Amino acid sequence: GHFYRCVGEGCDWFKAGHPQSKRLLRHSTRCRKLGSELRAKAIKWSASESLGAKVGKRKSKSDPHPAGTEQVSETPSASEIQALHTLATISHNSTVALGREELRQRIDFRIMKLVCIRNIVPSVVDSKEWKDMWHDGNAKYQPTSSSTFINSHIPAEAAQIRTLQVELLKKLINLTLTYDGGTINRPQSVYTIHITTPDRRVYFIDGDECSKERHTAEYLEKLIFEMMSEIGIERFSGICSDNTGNTRKARELLAKSIPGLINMLDCCHHLHNTSKDITNLSDFKTMISNLRKIVKYFRKSPLAAALLTDARMEEGIARGLQSVGRTRFATFYWSAESLKLSLPVMRQLVSSGKISLKNATFDTALLQGGNMASMSFERDLFMYTTILTPIARSLKALESTDATAADVFVFWLGIVSTLDDLFQRPEFETGISQSLIKKVTTIVNTRYKEIIDSTPTDVYFTAFFLHPKHSRSDILRKPVNPLANVIIIPSARARGKQKATGDKGDDSENAPIPRAYRRAKEYLKRQLQEEIVRNAHPLIKKLGEARAAEELRAQLMAYAHGQYPFDTPLEETESESGRPVLEWWQNLESHAHARVLAMLAIKLYSIAINSMADERTASNFTWFNSSLRNRQQVGTLVDMIQVRQWYLAKVQLQY
Repeated sequence: GHFYRCVGEGCDWFKAGHPQSKRLLRHSTRCRKLGSELRAKAIKWSASESLGAKVGKRKSKSDPHPAGTEQVSETPSASEIQALHTLATISHNSTVALGREELRQRIDFRIMKLVCIRNIVPSVVDSKEWKDMWHDGNAKYQPTSSSTFINSHIPAEAAQIRTLQVELLKKLINLTLTYDGGTINRPQSVYTIHITTPDRRVYFIDGDECSKERHTAEYLEKLIFEMMSEIGIERFSGICSDNTGNTRKARELLAKSIPGLINMLDCCHHLHNTSKDITNLSDFKTMISNLRKIVKYFRKSPLAAALLTDARMEEGIARGLQSVGRTRFATFYWSAESLKLSLPVMRQLVSSGKISLKNATFDTALLQGGNMASMSFERDLFMYTTILTPIARSLKALESTDATAADVFVFWLGIVSTLDDLFQRPEFETGISQSLIKKVTTIVNTRYKEIIDSTPTDVYFTAFFLHPKHSRSDILRKPVNPLANVIIIPSARARGKQKATGDKGDDSENAPIPRAYRRAKEYLKRQLQEEIVRNAHPLIKKLGEARAAEELRAQLMAYAHGQYPFDTPLEETESESGRPVLEWWQNLESHAHARVLAMLAIKLYSIAINSMADERTASNFTWFNSSLRNRQQVGTLVDMIQVRQWYLAKVQLQY
């Protein structure tokens, strides 16, 4: 018999029978063994065959007088009448055939969108009910098979969408790339790659099926570098992922090889790990165990759940119990918070005898008032939620696509300040012992140092400093983390040291807040040096190294003092895009006395600081790839989710 296989080196894909272009294209657009050039050609070819492209291009081309036809006399002969009749018949048949083909493509396009956007099982289109519906609805349409949708229409549409995304991204700068790994039920491994633009449009650009590969940092580096190269290395300013071993090292390798690329660990994963460290403390072990058992009981018992819901509504408690999940950040906190709200109602139901708790796996005394076990549980629950509240709520805020690098610093500042105030209160008021305070303080200080003080880049502090309302903030005059015991050398000694060494290059003492100015200046100098090495920005090409450095020095000092042209008030309420600070700096981009600093500030406020796009796509994978659909492959899921996200974003297509 016949068979055909992929020509990619190391690819073991082959099929029996004669080659079919649709199956070949479906594989070729995904195969990384094929080489970037051949793969790009396959994507382009597949994109040209997409329903979206065909429907978008089609226009009415009716013309009552086609070119090249002769005018007939008012009284045609019998032979002329016969010829005209034959021509009209042929034209009519062609029009009917063309009309039916157009109808089929338009309907298939709508069906494809329905399947992908609403997560409809493609095999539905093969069912008798589906065919009967179309027979009664429009008999001219002959339903297309599910295999055509799976092997041709959906992959071609995904290829077209990817082509449009790349074309759009090639026109932009200051892009951020995020990535994350996962698995599906088949099981197969997948790494998703998203690109975020400065105006916070997010594109699911690729999903790599890598089940047969070792997920090393070097493999990820190569995968991401190829994606960035297709769009243009110089267009990327940031890269972000969680902080697992291989993803962290891949970021480091890329940031080292690409000048100007800002390396950021995902702030949301980092805060989640902070809450996880506190949750795992032995002080909360018993409380967490009872929390899970109580919530599980009320979620699994229909009678208990119904009675609790009615009682909550009577008391005006809208929020129900939340189970501990595997994917939600700070899930134990949100579950504990929901239990804390419902705890008084639960006790009323138990004490009244409406709920017996016969099959409960926890100590029933916990839901009965007036005993030590109950009071101890409630105290631990209160302590846990009080400590974790600033962390969990900061995490929720930073999940936003609009969050900036400055926001990371602001929320961490809020976390440590809130906890510092809490720990200053007496133990009899909070119930928090000194030993627990010490443990929590150690965890928070360690995590704070990882992301703010010892991060690969000082992007968060510098972005905060470059917020027009924060550059002279009193918070910068003292140690930033109140939980840490830090000794600051007085500025007078710093001035004395400067005079003794004769260092005239350091102008920090002339700034309103020298230590903050010095820290921001050092980072901005490094960023400028990397932009000079990159030599991609038009301003760098125009000014050159020496002049750009001199302008940065003068402009940063003027900004620190709030002098012209940096004296324009920031009107946050008048921002059309919802990104007022970015707009403020963009208005200074062409100003001769602000342009270099504005270039760097725009970069810092353009980058995305979380990889929540990958988390949201992972949720799509979970939704699409249920246990009843466990035979789906990564490639099919990636195609369907790309189509879904593209059309849900209501992007204006330009075919």
